[in-house]
Amino acid sequence: MKKHLAINISRYGASFVSLNDSHIQQEQFVVFHGFNSQSVKDSLNQAFSDYEFLSGDFDEIILSWNTNKSTLVPNSIFAESDAVSIFRLCFGDSVDKHEIDYNRISEAGVVNVFEIPNWIKSYFVIKFPRIVLQHLGTHALRGSLDSNAFKLKATLIISEGYFYLSMIKHNQLQFYSFFDTQSTEDIIYHLVFALQQKELTNEKGSIELVPGSGQSEEFLTEIKSGLEKIKDLSGFNVNLVPDFIPKAQQLCV
Repeated sequence: MKKHLAINISRYGASFVSLNDSHIQQEQFVVFHGFNSQSVKDSLNQAFSDYEFLSGDFDEIILSWNTNKSTLVPNSIFAESDAVSIFRLCFGDSVDKHEIDYNRISEAGVVNVFEIPNWIKSYFVIKFPRIVLQHLGTHALRGSLDSNAFKLKATLIISEGYFYLSMIKHNQLQFYSFFDTQSTEDIIYHLVFALQQKELTNEKGSIELVPGSGQSEEFLTEIKSGLEKIKDLSGFNVNLVPDFIPKAQQLCV
């Protein structure tokens, strides 16, 4: 049996999940009080001191960086450009070029371009030299494409202040984006609007609701209840998938 440590980190906090193969053994969440480098490092150092399971002997350690500044481009376009130019076209020049990174997602024929603070990378690489560090969207897409990807499947990862949305149909990526949100109504609106724009509301399929950083299961249950009341979505099964992220991370090693 392989032992995995799955780390999911955002500006809100960090979660740590230990798994034996696909079975979750232990998990712990740490809330950050501000997002300056020293404060976060202090919180992380405290977590590694407090939680004994984090110093275990793991076969694989995977980190998922959760930020909404992420965009996908086809391999062919990426080959003709570069990560910095693509990122700045989408998000402007507010991020230092040394904090722009990318992951190739061969299963979908795309490249994920995103921002990540250098001090986050250096902290975890020094602590775990063999760590695999990728963007949340990279892990999520691999997880969505790995199973039940023929019928339409919308996956939402709900974090504090924003959510990730992807749509897969016939094993092909149909949609990928992040939306800012304030309420359950915002999330339902953006999902329904995206399905309408893609002319997919009359499909039969599934909607997966996944807790990201800073959101409770109760909040996702509210969203589930709201979606199930919408007549246009009657062909969809709405499911809460609490362990989606750590299990998807295992596909990225």
